Amino acid sequence: MNFTMNVLSFGCRLNACESDLIKDFAKELGIVDFTLINTCAVTAEAERKLRQTIRRLYSENPNIKIILTGCASELHPDYYIQMDGVVGIISNKSKLSKSEYLKYSSGKTVPQSSEHKKVRGFLQIQNGCDQKCTYCIVRLTRGSNVSFPEDEITDQARALLQKGYKELVLTGVNISSYGCDLKPQKNLSFIVRSLLKNVPQLTRLRLSSLDPADIDDDLINLIGSEEKLLPHIHESIQSGDDMILKRMMRRHTRNQVIEINKKILQVRSDVIFGADIITGFPTETDEMFENTKKLLTDAKLSLLHIFPFSRRPGTPAALMPRIEKKIITERARELKKMSNDILHKKLTEQIGKNVVILAEDNSNAKTNSFLSVKSLVPLITGKEYLFRCDFVDKNIIIGQPIEEIA
Repeated sequence: MNFTMNVLSFGCRLNACESDLIKDFAKELGIVDFTLINTCAVTAEAERKLRQTIRRLYSENPNIKIILTGCASELHPDYYIQMDGVVGIISNKSKLSKSEYLKYSSGKTVPQSSEHKKVRGFLQIQNGCDQKCTYCIVRLTRGSNVSFPEDEITDQARALLQKGYKELVLTGVNISSYGCDLKPQKNLSFIVRSLLKNVPQLTRLRLSSLDPADIDDDLINLIGSEEKLLPHIHESIQSGDDMILKRMMRRHTRNQVIEINKKILQVRSDVIFGADIITGFPTETDEMFENTKKLLTDAKLSLLHIFPFSRRPGTPAALMPRIEKKIITERARELKKMSNDILHKKLTEQIGKNVVILAEDNSNAKTNSFLSVKSLVPLITGKEYLFRCDFVDKNIIIGQPIEEIA
């Protein structure tokens, strides 16, 4: 008998956050000898890997009992329930309802481990999305924007810190939309201020992906004035061409991204920007692709996630004129090389500097700006250090701690 249910998480940070909560349910309810997979449907590749994983798990253990939840099983429940080894599906709306897991309970107490190794915890503040991006299937699998109550978020933050997490990351399907559905309306800046005021023991708070259209002056000023809000801004940009952005039904332009990032750097010079970029979107010409390449430098983007366009049936983009797959592959390869070169340059700028890091284990860490670090001498997991950057190897900063920060 396993000590607890095995939980596998595919896809986004939100899934990772939910999977941690599901693990807690499993321990509390004594769920053993089951494997739960929290699935993703953001791309066709994500679903292909899911199917591959299910088949591999079943081939390794024909007696396996797999429970599915998440976006892929929400989208195609009839298909997945017929796969060998799959014994149940829990809907996205019910995946965090403890009662959904009662039928899998063994009725036995599962041993609780006091050891906690993760230093970065995910704090969910909302679910769903009201935007209608033409390439995205998530709105169909997650539903409309639902903002969580302030008190619930505060309690969740305290609980995560009590578990030993040293840094919290605000997460959701679209955290930029937080508060739009509340009465009276709130915004992302409101919940950030609330957390920092009501949870004073929270000293490291990080934001997940932001929609540039929702980055207003209030949020920019907060980034500039609040040191506990860490200087890493990841933006859901998707393209650097205005026509493609319109066809994606995004709400920002390339110039708006450039101006927003310029304003942020004016109030906080150590911010490092990340971004999601889709290449090969239907109708993307060579000129449009060049506009995206140019945006990487114009908007000072360093930590990039490059996605080849993935056609998702049921979305408007699936009906648009397609680009040849080999062109998409080549453009993705070119963007990845370019982003790798940009990151290497950003990392080499840190050589000789002293930066604050949070140790993730005895050798690996992240800077406050979310750059990867490896220490030449042992670190203590969960401790903050002032760290000297000596050189760069394979896009990781190598160096050693100068002193531990109290």
